[in-house]
Amino acid sequence: MSSKSRGSFIISLDCEGLWGMVDNPSAIGNGVISQASLAHAYEHIVSTLGRNNLIATAAFVSSFACPVHILRDNLAHFEAMAEIEPIWFSPIVERLKNGKLDGWCGSTFYETMKSAGFEMAWHGATHLPLSEATSKAAVNAELQLAAQLHDELGRNPTTVIFPRNKVGHLALLSRAGFRVYRDGPKRHVLGKASNLLDEFNIYSPSEMTPPAYREGWFVCPPGHFLNWPKGSRGIIPAKVTVMRWKSMLRDAAERGGSVHMWFHPHNFVTAPKMLALFEEVTRFASELVRIGELSNPTMAESVFLPK
Repeated sequence: MSSKSRGSFIISLDCEGLWGMVDNPSAIGNGVISQASLAHAYEHIVSTLGRNNLIATAAFVSSFACPVHILRDNLAHFEAMAEIEPIWFSPIVERLKNGKLDGWCGSTFYETMKSAGFEMAWHGATHLPLSEATSKAAVNAELQLAAQLHDELGRNPTTVIFPRNKVGHLALLSRAGFRVYRDGPKRHVLGKASNLLDEFNIYSPSEMTPPAYREGWFVCPPGHFLNWPKGSRGIIPAKVTVMRWKSMLRDAAERGGSVHMWFHPHNFVTAPKMLALFEEVTRFASELVRIGELSNPTMAESVFLPK
C-alpha cells in the first residue's frame, strides 16, 4: 500500500480533572474523581498506548497541568478573572485559598504524557467555555493566564481542543499563536438520540474528509467519542462498541480514511468499563499500524498528511 493511500488513527484526550466541572458542584463534591482515581486512569492510558506503540494528542487545561504553587503564585490573576466572570472563577479562587484541590492537580500526568512523546495541546486555561457566548474580556483573561502558565511549563501549544467542544473566538486564539483545532461535533436533527443510534452501527465507515484549512486554521474533523458506558449509553454492549471501532479502522486501512478517537481520561473513573474497550480497540489499531496499513499521527501531524 502506498503512503499516499495509508489511513490514519488519531487519538485526542481532553485532560481537565475537576477543572471541567467548576459549574457542577455535585460532581466535585461526590469524591469519585480524585488524585488517586485520576492517577489510575492516566497511568492506564499511558501504559496501554506505550504497550501498543501508539501516541496521542493530550490537550491539557493549563491550570490542571501546573503545580499548585504556580497557581497560588497567580492568585491575583484568578481574582481579577472572578471580577469578569464570577460564576466560573469565584469557586476556583475559593479552592485555591482553602486548598481543597483533590482532583484538580494534573502536573504529574502532564509530565508523564510529555515524556511519552505525546503532542501537548491546549484545552483552555481553566476550562471556561470559549464559545461566542463567552465575553471577549473573559477569553482574553484566559489567554493571558495561559501565556503565564505556559511560560512556567516551558511549552507553547499551537493545537486547541475547545472546552466542551464549543468553538469560538477564533481570531483571538489565532493572534495568540494557535493554528490547529478539533472541530465541534456534527449536529443531528434528533440530537443525542441520533448519536446513541450511531453507536449501534457496527458497519460504521472511517472519515474520508481530510482536515480543512479555513481562515488561517487547520481544522480536524470532530472524530468519534469512545463510548462512555453509563446512563443511556450504558445500554450499548461492549461487543457492539468494539465491532463499530474495528469497522472504522478496517475501512480506514482499506480506503485511506481517518479514525479519530477522543475522550476524557476521567471518563475511565466514572465508567471503568471503558478501560477494556480502550485496550481492545487500541490493540486492534496497533496491529494495523505495525503492518503499515495505518499511521498514528498527532492532531498537528495529521494536517500535513498526503490528501
